[in-house]
Amino acid sequence: MLERFSIITDTKEMQKALLKKISAEVGEEVAVDVDDNAIKIASDSDKAKEKIIKAISDTIVEKYENKLLNKLINQNYFYFTLPDKRNILKKAISYTDEEKIYSNLVRAKLNEYLSTADKLTLEGFVNFRLKDYQNELEEVIDRAVDDFMIEKEYKEFIKLLKYFVEIQNPRYELVNIVPVGSEYSMYDGHGSDITKECMREFARDIQNQRINSDDLLISSLISIAPRRVCIHRPDDIENTELLSTIEQVFSKKISMCSGCSICEKH
Repeated sequence: MLERFSIITDTKEMQKALLKKISAEVGEEVAVDVDDNAIKIASDSDKAKEKIIKAISDTIVEKYENKLLNKLINQNYFYFTLPDKRNILKKAISYTDEEKIYSNLVRAKLNEYLSTADKLTLEGFVNFRLKDYQNELEEVIDRAVDDFMIEKEYKEFIKLLKYFVEIQNPRYELVNIVPVGSEYSMYDGHGSDITKECMREFARDIQNQRINSDDLLISSLISIAPRRVCIHRPDDIENTELLSTIEQVFSKKISMCSGCSICEKH
């Protein structure tokens, strides 16, 4: 049975993108006629129609998704600054790139719509018929905002730690950090064990088990503010976030060692 339907696009650019996608999907399997801003299609095959619907859904996701994300961010998170909105948008786009469900969701809605209609106005369909799709995008944006805020707070935390280090008088020229199981030992530039001395002010927290070894290490380093820090056998440290924090706080003062007399001795 021959089916005819038309697709109305809002711009020539959109029409061109849709025609390219339809051509890639069905080739010459269907009759396609272009009239101003409308694409008229005649198909006598359910399989061909499925391919056309896939082409339309893929085009919607490719051409409208970023616009929808931007619109929803401005609508739901209008109080963020423009640079923050851009960062959130960038995150949201990266998350949607990870997902493959959105094209299928749009495709299902297109199937439902074109089972009873022979004219599809693309812009209207996206704005008024894809509420479920937009709801999914809103969830993605919420996730992007949460992650953005966590990262922003972390950057502020790092900035504060760097400030604390800068205002302290260095108590050691060099501190060597050696991982020992799940804990850490600290040695000065002469190889003397200074672990207990560096961690003395946190003794009460250690006794009450209110601080873990990773937090204890970073707190001790902030307190003694050494001019240089050398981390030995960094591959033995499972907490990569800890390493990242130390690197960011001490920046050029930090060095990594994967093999020396201290590494072998301890």
